[in-house]
Amino acid sequence: MRKKIIALIILFAVVIAAVLCFVLIRRTRASRAVNADTTENPIFYTAHRGLSSVAPENTLPALKKAGQAGYYACEFDVYPTKDGVWVLMHDDTIDRTTDGKGKISDYTYAELLEFDIKKGKHIPDYPNLKIPTLEQALDVCEQYSMRPMIEVKGGGEEDKKRLWEMLEKRNLTESAIIISFSYSTLELFRGMSESAELWLLVNKIGEDTIEKAEKLNAAVAFNGEQWKNHKKIAQVIDAGLTPAAWTIDNRWLCDRLYDLGVRYITTNRIRPQERTKA
Repeated sequence: MRKKIIALIILFAVVIAAVLCFVLIRRTRASRAVNADTTENPIFYTAHRGLSSVAPENTLPALKKAGQAGYYACEFDVYPTKDGVWVLMHDDTIDRTTDGKGKISDYTYAELLEFDIKKGKHIPDYPNLKIPTLEQALDVCEQYSMRPMIEVKGGGEEDKKRLWEMLEKRNLTESAIIISFSYSTLELFRGMSESAELWLLVNKIGEDTIEKAEKLNAAVAFNGEQWKNHKKIAQVIDAGLTPAAWTIDNRWLCDRLYDLGVRYITTNRIRPQERTKA
């Protein structure tokens, strides 16, 4: 009987110790998340399509709002026009956000200026809003000391070479981040510069993602909905690659990703000055 009592006491002590360890781990993680965006443990926030939760996406007002809010980087999508001018637009057509129709590649930039952007956050505040050029976007990024994060879409090899030459002329080759879902696009930029910062965009971290990123010496930027795939995120980190997540508008999810080692977050609405919460 005495031995049974001793065994129960030992078992009870083990359970209590396990519970205390669990609570301590949770508190440690919570504390780390609360201090995630301090200088000691920073999160680097990127404004998605500019600060698109307060101004129309991929427009100069959205970029300026991101700069005023103090974002580390500003992401925007670019396509070349018929006459080789890189412009900001998420889609390859102007149908969704402007009062015009058709593919960007079918218009010269002068022709695109005939249309107004008609959809987006607080659009009534921005009458006669035009499709901006990459040059204009880079001006805003330089004004606010934001890193330009350029998602390259469309265009041929010569178009992309001109884009890189534009960055060279502005001395932005070290600060600009080139991102794409296209391996061949990133491969082309890697051929132009060994030091360019490239991000390989993926909806999910697949079997060949890490191999491709290693060949490109690129970060892996994955859809934040894949956050439960802890093993794949760990594999990215173990391979010495930088993990990044998009598009994260939920602070709880931002904390979970932080716990998994993700420090680069692209968001529509989370502000850099706001602390994460446990």
